[in-house]
Amino acid sequence: MSAQSLPYGAAEIVALRSTGKRPADMLLISLIGPLRETNPVIVAQPSRSYDWRFLVALPALIVASTDTPNLSNIAKAIDAAAPASLSVWFADRQDGINVLLDGYRPRTKAGRRMGAAQRAALAGLGSSETASDCLLQIAEQVKRRAMANADRFESALVEMATAGFRRTFGAAWGAEA
Repeated sequence: MSAQSLPYGAAEIVALRSTGKRPADMLLISLIGPLRETNPVIVAQPSRSYDWRFLVALPALIVASTDTPNLSNIAKAIDAAAPASLSVWFADRQDGINVLLDGYRPRTKAGRRMGAAQRAALAGLGSSETASDCLLQIAEQVKRRAMANADRFESALVEMATAGFRRTFGAAWGAEA
């Protein structure tokens, strides 16, 4: 792999893999610029093509915005490199989709929407807002969706889901939507 075909931050991953090692954490592939995260961060330009083979069998999360150009083609190119898992996180919406999770590929072309717990764990990623403000935003979105669909389920299931959301979001779940 030539260094010119790799996005910023990938050369370190390639060097690590050439010694038979791998990063311990999920790789964050940022299409929105640098991120202040403890996970390894790869910064890519949406307008460029890259060699993504260094991602083979590694978990990856694309961090983008809803208006990131060429996102579908980038996700397809990364998916073709056979990562262990692949998700897309929309920092501007604090929402995301799972494209590939531990070998499971959702049947829909667009992937499967991230669950509440997964979104809560990513709260604040790629945002200029605080993680707690983002958690509140996510809780409000989840609450709106849950309440919009509550009439489709039995009351016992709604109560169980509400209890689970309270555990996941804590005080943010009790805030008014």
